[in-house]
Amino acid sequence: MTLRLALLAAPLALLAACGPAEKTPATSSAKPDATAQAAPEAARPADGSAVIKITPYVGGPLQVAAAGVGPITAATAFDQPTIQALFPKAVVKAAFIHVGDGPPGPIITVEQDNAPLLEIGKSADGGIAEIRLAAGDVRGPKGESLLAKWAALGFTRDQCRAGEGRTVNQTICVRPEAPTVSYVFGVPGWTKGGVPDEATLKAKGQLNEFVWRPAETAQVGAA
Repeated sequence: MTLRLALLAAPLALLAACGPAEKTPATSSAKPDATAQAAPEAARPADGSAVIKITPYVGGPLQVAAAGVGPITAATAFDQPTIQALFPKAVVKAAFIHVGDGPPGPIITVEQDNAPLLEIGKSADGGIAEIRLAAGDVRGPKGESLLAKWAALGFTRDQCRAGEGRTVNQTICVRPEAPTVSYVFGVPGWTKGGVPDEATLKAKGQLNEFVWRPAETAQVGAA
């Protein structure tokens, strides 16, 4: 009997020496998830390819390319805080614009250095429908600047069409390699509608505006 009690007492004494169980927060030596630590301006394309780093625009020439305008791409949300983050030195405002007889449409305007830079229109599905650039140091896909002459930019008349709505009596030209970018040319004194003859375009055509649209709307949108 004494031997049995001694055998039972030994494990109990050992447990008492260990004390009550405690829950300790788990620690891990694993590195933080790289995706969770990514900068806000980094985004992973839908096809799973490498992360594309978006650099906010702070000044200098603003590039208009087939893929977008400066830091704006087809994936950018139509959202004032988002645009403000991409243009941190600019004044970004929400507004409405009336075009024709339809209801006013929402836009976001971007001004920098006391000059208008962008007018961003909203699409029916809530994204960016178009971006208009009619002032400032803007560069087209081939480095073209506003106020450049039609004759100097290498277009042919068959790459152009007549403007409509906001661009009535102006001429809209598009390069095959950059179908998302429309070049809006004005011809002083032209009020006949349609596309002026080539001689008139060469003599008077002047680049007044760029209009960029996402690829899915570029082919059907009117500049």
